[in-house]
This record gives sequence, C-alpha cells and structure tokens, in this order.
Amino acid sequence: MKLHRNLALGIVEGLQNIFNNKVPLRIELSRLLKLNRKWGSRDRRLLGKILIDCIRWKNTYAHLGNLNVKTKYFNWKLLGVWLLLKEYELPEWDEIIGLKELHSKPPLDPKKINRIIRHSIPDWLDKLGLETFGEDTWEKELKKQNEEASLVLRANTLKTSPERLQRILEKKFNISSSLNKAYPEALIIENHIKLTHLEPYQKGLFEIQDANSQLVSHWADPKPGMKVIDACAGAGGKTLHMAALMENKGNIIALDNYPKKLEQLIKRAHRNRINIIQTHDANEANVLKSNYKKADVVLIDAPCSGLGTLRRNPAAKWHMKSDRMKELQELQLNILQKNATLVKKGGKLIYATCSIFPSENNHQIQFFLKSEAGKRFNLVREQTFLAHETSFDGFFIAELNAE
Repeated sequence: MKLHRNLALGIVEGLQNIFNNKVPLRIELSRLLKLNRKWGSRDRRLLGKILIDCIRWKNTYAHLGNLNVKTKYFNWKLLGVWLLLKEYELPEWDEIIGLKELHSKPPLDPKKINRIIRHSIPDWLDKLGLETFGEDTWEKELKKQNEEASLVLRANTLKTSPERLQRILEKKFNISSSLNKAYPEALIIENHIKLTHLEPYQKGLFEIQDANSQLVSHWADPKPGMKVIDACAGAGGKTLHMAALMENKGNIIALDNYPKKLEQLIKRAHRNRINIIQTHDANEANVLKSNYKKADVVLIDAPCSGLGTLRRNPAAKWHMKSDRMKELQELQLNILQKNATLVKKGGKLIYATCSIFPSENNHQIQFFLKSEAGKRFNLVREQTFLAHETSFDGFFIAELNAE
C-alpha cells in the first residue's frame, strides 16, 4: 500500500496545527476536509484515521522511531512510524529519509517501558491519574481511553423510538446497532460511519451523542411543563434531549457565551421540531435577574479539561496543562455560584463535566456547598463514570436540591 504525497502534506499540516498551534482536533479535521474537497471518500477516512492515530500515540510513536520533539521533521517522522507499523510502502521523501525501520516494535513490555510511553500521555497527567486512582485503575482507564470510541446515537423520542430507529437503520441502510437498557434512548454502532447525510438524521429522528452524556439529562429528569435552564448549552445536545423528555412542553432557556454555538442549537431544534427553547447570551444580566429562583431545573454542563473523552478527542491530553486546569476550576465554581441563584425552592441543580478528576468534580461540589450561594443546597447524589467501567466517555454528574 502507498500513501500519496498530497494526503501526507495534509496530515502533517494537521499535526502541526494541533500540536503547535493548539487547534482543536475536530476544527482542524473539518478545515482540512473542506480545503481538499477533491479527495475521495477513502482518502478522507484515511486522513482522519492517521491524524488521530498520530495524535493519540505521539509518545509511543516517538519511542518506536527513536524520535523527540526536537527531531527535524518530527511530524513527518511520526507519519513515517505509522506507515511502518501499518506496513505501508515507505516513500523516498526527504523528510523521512533515515527512518528505514523501527527502533523497537509493539507490544511494549510494561516492565521495561514506562506508562507515559506505553499509553502516550504527558508526565503531569500520569502523575495526576496515579495520585487520583492508583496504579491498577489508572492503567485500566488509560488502556480504555486509547481505544476508539463507539458511535452512539440518541433517538429523538418526539419522533420515534429507539427500537423503531434501529429497524429503520437496519432495513433501509444496512446499519447494525445495539440497545443498552442503562441508556434508554441510545443506539450503539461499533463502526464509525457517516450518518448526517441520511434521511432519518435530516428529519430529526436522531442525534449523535455519547451514552454517558445522555445520562446527564436523565439525572436532570425534567417533566412536561417545567421551566428549565441549560446554563452552558453549547450546541445543545443536552438541551434537545431535555426537550424530548419534556415532550416539547414547557420552557427551556439555553445560555452560552458563544453565539455560533447557539445558532447551531437553533438549527438542530428546528430539525428536531422542538419549539420550547429560547437562546440567550450567558452574560445577559436581564436573563439572570428575571429568572432569579424560578427554574425547576438548572443544568450546568461546565467547561472542563475534557480528559474523560480522550477516546474521541486525544488532542485534549496535549492541549491541557495543569495551569489551565486551575483556570477552569475557578471558572467552574463561578458558573456554579452564578447560576445556582436561578434554582427555585425545591428545584434541582445538576452539575456535570466530561472530566474524571475530582478537582473539577467532587471537590467543586464541596467548595460550592460551603459557599454563600451553596448554603441552601443539599447534595442528593454524585457519580464519576469511568470509561473502562462503562465503555463510554468519562463523565461526572452531581444532583443537588434547593431548600
């Protein structure tokens, strides 16, 4: 097998932007595909596969190729290691001349090769994980986080049932999926395939959403007719799920700091035929003032490190730093304190992150409960969902009630 030079150029450009310029993986991949519309479907899939592999296994590939970040043409040589591992023809390109064979071959012996190389993670993250979980659990979690994530759909129960959607996908498109009783609306597809062009998606029969992410709305448990505030709505995956659970009856106020995300939410709501959602800038003082202690449910899906989602976004481990995590923790607590004022007496506050680390999760809840804004709340339950235990994204959810 042979890799064409123009595809290699795209891959290396992507690695450069993701590693050096800290461009988010999804944004960079989308940009590359838009710039190169003439690439065939096979090339487009291959680019995504190689890019994610090289990001996920950067430390491991560097070890196998006897490389370091100061090596000339480092990103090219990472690509060269991938080609050797996958038994592709190694081209006679100037950037990878000298990389004729691997310095060592997998699987790497855990007794001889340390964890940051075997599991390809930064030093600081390994220390944090070891301190948090202990060696056995941390090893299991890292192994799972380096596996490719399943593709999970959420059936829009306003339009269909998971069982009916499963039959439609199987009969009309030959797409097999499985159900899971722990996730009532989820369909799990093992192979990653493009679905957004299909008629069922265009008609709003389903959204793409990780299974543990779907649990957040079930913890919120909104009922028809309720007033719900999604304080960090983003593009609205959980907002739409809550609207479906509410049978499109009631009122959802979706807040976010980024207008483009809210624009995407509006488009998705239209496709889902949902009309109970209002969108507002999260900094609008009037929204906070007019909804003071009026919401039945407030959901805070807080900005976080994303370190529970490394299976689908391995770039997060290279972009995140301990200093940045501390900044995020300050932001999380501020968001909690500000939006807790919107929960009415007897109402519910849900706090969630796609992180597995206590500093962003359990500790934040304890800090909040000791603060002035948190004094009227009681912790009902909290849980960290680890990838190796659930086979889905790492998540944390806490439920608090207001007195």
